[in-house]
Amino acid sequence: MAVLLDTNALVWFLVGSNDIGRQTKRRLQVEPDLLVSSLSFAELKMKEMRKKIILPPDLLESLATLQVKVQSFSATHAFELGRFGSLVDHDPFDRMILAQASAERSQLITADQRLLSLDLDFVLDATR
Repeated sequence: MAVLLDTNALVWFLVGSNDIGRQTKRRLQVEPDLLVSSLSFAELKMKEMRKKIILPPDLLESLATLQVKVQSFSATHAFELGRFGSLVDHDPFDRMILAQASAERSQLITADQRLLSLDLDFVLDATR
């Protein structure tokens, strides 16, 4: 099953953060189908524009080196949002990435406590 990294997990993975749990690190090292949503780039770019982060100029090359593939957000993913009505007031990027993972039958690795609290079998805690 493919693994979609939420934006926070992607950043931690790229910088080798200790915030990623041991179990998740092991999984990411051997998983042949690592994905990141195109939405994560929009989210990161918006944070950079607000001067909350500085993105490395070689971000896409780094992903290619780590064999992380970019998955575009589609209309099918957008319609899957309706499955998660309880998140209507939650961060829109998190909601869309969750819907994308759901529509694609991928596992989602995240540290977002609201998403984890949904107790969905395809949402995995990045800190474990």
